[in-house]
Amino acid sequence: MGMVSKDAVLNAVGVLCAAILVSSFAIGSILGDSHPKFNIDDESILRDVENLTSFGPRVSGSEAELQAAEYISKRFEDVGLQNVEIREYQIMGAWVESPNDDEEPTHMHAQIEQGAANIPGFPDGSAGTGRIQIESTGDLNHIDSFSFLGYSGGYHKHDSQLLDLGFGSANDFGSSGDLTDSAIVVQYDGSRTLADIYKDAIDGNAAVLMIFQEGVEEPPFRTVTVEEDNVNVPFPEAYGGQYSNSLIPFLHVSESVAGIFIDYVNEAATDGTKYAILDGNWEAVKTGLRTIRVVTGEVPGDDRNIMIGAHHDSTYLGPGAVDNAIGVSQMIEIASQLVERQVGPTFQFSSWGGEELGLLGSQAFIRENGPDLAGLDFYVNLDSTNLNPSIGLGTLGIESTEPSLTKSLVTAKEIVFESEWDAYEADVFTNEGGGGSDHKSFNSAGFSTVGFYGWKYPEYHLPSDQFSVINQESVSLVPDIVLQFISLESEYEGGPIIQIEGLEGKSESWVFPFTIALCAGLATGIGGIIVMVLREITREMMAFMLGMAGGVMLLISIVDLWYEQANEFGYLPISSSFVIGASTVFLASYLLSRKDEEDISDERKLYKSGILTAIALGVHNFPEGLAMGVAVLESAQYGFVLMIAIALHNIPEGIAVAAPIQAGNGGKLKATGIAILTGITEPIGALIALLVLGSVLTPLMVGVSLAFVGGIMTVVSCKELIPQAISQRRPRHMIVGILFGSSVMQLSLLLLG
Repeated sequence: MGMVSKDAVLNAVGVLCAAILVSSFAIGSILGDSHPKFNIDDESILRDVENLTSFGPRVSGSEAELQAAEYISKRFEDVGLQNVEIREYQIMGAWVESPNDDEEPTHMHAQIEQGAANIPGFPDGSAGTGRIQIESTGDLNHIDSFSFLGYSGGYHKHDSQLLDLGFGSANDFGSSGDLTDSAIVVQYDGSRTLADIYKDAIDGNAAVLMIFQEGVEEPPFRTVTVEEDNVNVPFPEAYGGQYSNSLIPFLHVSESVAGIFIDYVNEAATDGTKYAILDGNWEAVKTGLRTIRVVTGEVPGDDRNIMIGAHHDSTYLGPGAVDNAIGVSQMIEIASQLVERQVGPTFQFSSWGGEELGLLGSQAFIRENGPDLAGLDFYVNLDSTNLNPSIGLGTLGIESTEPSLTKSLVTAKEIVFESEWDAYEADVFTNEGGGGSDHKSFNSAGFSTVGFYGWKYPEYHLPSDQFSVINQESVSLVPDIVLQFISLESEYEGGPIIQIEGLEGKSESWVFPFTIALCAGLATGIGGIIVMVLREITREMMAFMLGMAGGVMLLISIVDLWYEQANEFGYLPISSSFVIGASTVFLASYLLSRKDEEDISDERKLYKSGILTAIALGVHNFPEGLAMGVAVLESAQYGFVLMIAIALHNIPEGIAVAAPIQAGNGGKLKATGIAILTGITEPIGALIALLVLGSVLTPLMVGVSLAFVGGIMTVVSCKELIPQAISQRRPRHMIVGILFGSSVMQLSLLLLG
């Protein structure tokens, strides 16, 4: 077989480059129309849930809550969040201290006693000495038979007379008279607030207040707060603090226990010698100032600001796997995903203490950081986001305060549900009230909010809310929807196929953009060195190199610097800037290329052509450096990609400068030196962009600047590089060079972003 001809090789390279160029455009178009894919780490989420629940009940202000905050802080750092901090706030706390082994346990018991009424003025425990017990419930244990509400008072009390007050309406309390030494039983149906019932009981001098709910046998935890000026206020601090020293035991009892109490009341009502009496020790419950924690961290980005949060505290009854170790763990996974990708906005993450006591942690954070939150676009909250269709809880609740956010949430839901999750649903709706978890704190402060939550589940606020309750197959659903929603709101389409390690986000220092601009500028020297070491630069080589330079510059100028910017910022401002840039360099090129002499030698013409080209390219390289500077302000990776593009076309530009100077008897060293000097304006432009313009640049200004440079690069390609390539009279080499440069540039844009 004979040797393959040079023409055949050239043709093959041209066909291959054309195929790569077309394929890159096609793949880019497909990726542009699709949504990003997120590989959620289920095992990491479950591991975090298990670790958080291992601390036990994470009551606000407790040692377990501190351990949880420290764990979350470390996980924030592990996934790459910056400026991680544990913040502390003083709030009115409520907690339960278990009695020592040698102390009386927390319990109560009711009985029917027969005899005389309480003896007025006798000490507690002896007022009923004129009666005998004829029937008793026996000891009713804490947790099994009753639980404490948040901000319940606590003491040891005997001889309280049981009284059924129906549903605890204002009329029920108003008609009951003096409630001194009464243990009130109220069926709670939600028609009145817990605070109103509590307040009426204290005002009536009741000794104990108990509520029960129809069908509820495991008494859950509830807290008692009052909304004042759109803020939740703990009951002891509400109403000007007038009840802070008058708190009485406030209990949630099981329906069956309440039924026994009411039976005793009814029996006593039929016989004037019988009394329904309650004795109990409730000293374990405490109220007072406590230190709670809020853990914060961030993913730095542009001027847009999105916050994502979940509360890490639980009730005193259990470790709160669903409420809300799952929400915190999913938030950590979301943070991990956003650290890995250049989505755009600045993302803040917050893990709240104090939620179970009335959203107190998020309220304190907003109160302290109000001015810093002025630029917050919206807040996203995750609470109890465990779904389990096998028990009828396969529907995710998603509420938003803004119709525009609701629209994006619906789209995000459809994206996630289009390929799997057949047994699951999501109910997306607009709720201007802001919901019932920490997002309500933000809504009350005037911020737009989104809340993700699961519906009430059997273990809600109970000791049984353990890790085993988590439905492991569904833990990735909520993070995926949140990430798709954020991508839509951020106009993020998936990022580069290849992420360059260490180039996430924007550059905060002038050193990096200066360095890459210097590298790109010095690439002209590579072209000069090629000229210096080659014995001869053939017309074929010159045509190919000039064509490659033109292809690189035309593709990035038209496709990336004009078309992409116009799609983002509008065609009028971007096209206008593009035309101004093109006109500027066209005029400069015209003025610099005017000939003063017609009768100079061919060698002198070549030398002068090289000098004029060097001046033109030196002027042209300055805004290229400016482009790299402003690009790095937007994205470090994009600045790096632009550096590659500019360096690729700077090499043949260096050849275009050095070759005619050397051919015009300018000398090899001089030709190479001038080629290098044409690139020095590159880092100067980058420095000006960073040190002078950085503080005033907006995203629109960045886009306009890039379009301006695109116009410059287009004219340099069409007026200088392509005509010089044509003048070599090697059209096939020029065309293959254009295809080669264009395909390399488009492939780099596709892979690197």
